[in-house]
Amino acid sequence: MKTLTLAATLAAVMTAPLFAQTYPEKDIDLVVPFDAGGSGDVTSRIIAETANTLLDGVEINVVNRAGGGGVVGQTFVSKAKPDGYTILAMTSSVVTNPQMKGAPYEVTDFRPVALYNLDPEVIAVPADSPFETAEDFLAAAKGETMNVVVAGIATSHHMSGLAIERVTDIKFNYIPTKGFGAQVQAIAGGHADAALWPLGEAAGQAGNGGGVRILAIASEERSADFPDVPTFEEVGIDIPIWATFRGWAVPKDTPDEVVKTLSDLMKSVYETPEYIEKMDASGYGAVYRDAEGFSFVVDSYAEQTSVIIEEAGLGQ
Repeated sequence: MKTLTLAATLAAVMTAPLFAQTYPEKDIDLVVPFDAGGSGDVTSRIIAETANTLLDGVEINVVNRAGGGGVVGQTFVSKAKPDGYTILAMTSSVVTNPQMKGAPYEVTDFRPVALYNLDPEVIAVPADSPFETAEDFLAAAKGETMNVVVAGIATSHHMSGLAIERVTDIKFNYIPTKGFGAQVQAIAGGHADAALWPLGEAAGQAGNGGGVRILAIASEERSADFPDVPTFEEVGIDIPIWATFRGWAVPKDTPDEVVKTLSDLMKSVYETPEYIEKMDASGYGAVYRDAEGFSFVVDSYAEQTSVIIEEAGLGQ
């Protein structure tokens, strides 16, 4: 067995990354750029509660910095010291706010750390719709304009429809309807042909007499909860992923060692059964993707939305 001499041991310690030895050595602020009680806040508090049982001598504190549809808190984190003590609860609004609201940052001002929730877009129709499959729906849409319910114009759901239009030969007539309950009524009552929703919301209305059927999911692979529902790409819609995402991000110059430490922490949180139970009970499917996996989701969304916002004239 080989042994290290004292000199070699000291040399190894002296050349090891500083953050690997000391980070974190004080409490970490997890900035939620929205009001308390929303999805970003609820999930962040569930994560912090679990993470704090894993950390030794320090804690993650959830700090709400709401305003401007996320711009205030997002801007604060983009300008924070890149030392790992200020984390952003990152959502898709970080990607669109610079174009849509003139936010004083770019998505590249952040480093994705880890993804903890991914809610892919779906095409949903009334349970008694004549369109049995997504292929049926798309074929019919080439001959007539479908009325599609969305949460509002310029939302990610509206833009998902514009994204579908870009890669197909169809056009939609969008019906912006505030409140998910009103959207469900419009679909279940047959007042619209389809809806573009996040899977998390649509799942509660699909099956069991909910009045809604899901035709396709905009994700890289089929959902374990809906294994018979194809992905967008499987039905000929060239969109590999379109999803509302939630994760952690830090200022762009944060050291690799810190990003890895935080990503590993999120993985440990994900591997805690109590965390999964709390997320499921709150209606949020828990997932985990490391920094590279989260970056793929962010980059894919940014690539698609930037073009759509410009072409549709939705930006400032």
